[in-house]
Amino acid sequence: MKSEKVRGWKEPPEVFLCDNGSLEVTAIHALRGAASALGRKVDRTIRPVGLLHSDRVDPAVLDGEPAAVLLPELRQLLARGERAFFVLPFFLGPSRGVTEWLPGQLNELFEEWPDLRVQVASCLFKEGDDRLAEALADRVRAVMAKGEFQHPPCVAMVDHGTPSREVNEARERVGNQLRELLQDEVSSVATCSMERRSQSEYDFNEPLLENLLRDQGACPAEEVVVAQFFLSPGRHAGPGGDVARICRESEQARPGLRTVLTEPLGDHPLVLEILKERLRECLDAD
Repeated sequence: MKSEKVRGWKEPPEVFLCDNGSLEVTAIHALRGAASALGRKVDRTIRPVGLLHSDRVDPAVLDGEPAAVLLPELRQLLARGERAFFVLPFFLGPSRGVTEWLPGQLNELFEEWPDLRVQVASCLFKEGDDRLAEALADRVRAVMAKGEFQHPPCVAMVDHGTPSREVNEARERVGNQLRELLQDEVSSVATCSMERRSQSEYDFNEPLLENLLRDQGACPAEEVVVAQFFLSPGRHAGPGGDVARICRESEQARPGLRTVLTEPLGDHPLVLEILKERLRECLDAD
C-alpha cells in the first residue's frame, strides 16, 4: 500500500493517527503502539499525533522522542514541500474536536497553502457496524474467563462523558450491541459516564458511574465488570486513573461490591481493522 497512488492526488499522502492529545506518558505510548501496529498492517508509515497538549510532555520520559501535535507537524511537512495528508481520528465517536475544532484550524491552513489537500476519515463508530461492541465483549469475557465471579456479573459500560449528544448516542448504540452480544452471559448491561457538565442540557450523560455502582436497584449484582469504553490508558482509564478511583470509592461506600475493570480498546485487533478500513476509505475517496 505504501507506493499506491490515490485518485485525484498527485502523490501518496502522509498519514496521521490523531487522538485528542494527552499529558500522560501511557496514553502517548498507547497511540504510538497503535500507529506502529497499523503501519505494519498496511505497509505504510503512520504518524502518531495529538490534536493538542502532547508536545508539552518532556521527551526524556518518552524514550527521548518528543510527542507530536497535528498542526505543527502539518506546518513542518508543508514547509518541506508535502501537500497531501490523511488524518485518521483515534476517537470512538464524533468528538467536537474532530468535527468542529479541526475543520476550523484546517481552513486557516488552506488560506496559507491553497494547494494543501487533507482528507479526514470518520471516527471509529459507524452505524450498523458492531465491531466496537465485539471488541468490548471480548474484553468483558477475558475478565470473566479468570473465574473470579460467583454469579453472572453486571456490566457497567463507562465512557468519559461528553457535551456532544452525537458522541453519547454512539456510546448508547454500542451499549445496545454489547447487550445483544453478551445476553445471558451477564446479569445486565448498563451504560454510564465517568463525569459530566453540571448544566441540565447534559443530563443525557446520566447515570454517572459512581451513582450506578452504589445503586443496588440499578446494579443489583454485587460483582460488576466495568467495561471501559476508552481507547487508551491514561488519566482516566489507566490503572491509577479516575475510573479505578471511582470504583474503589464505590466499593467503600457499598459493602460487598466488587468491581473488575477491562483493558482499554485501542490495541484490540478489531480496532486496528476499523482503522485500516478508514484508511482504505480515504484512499478510495475522490
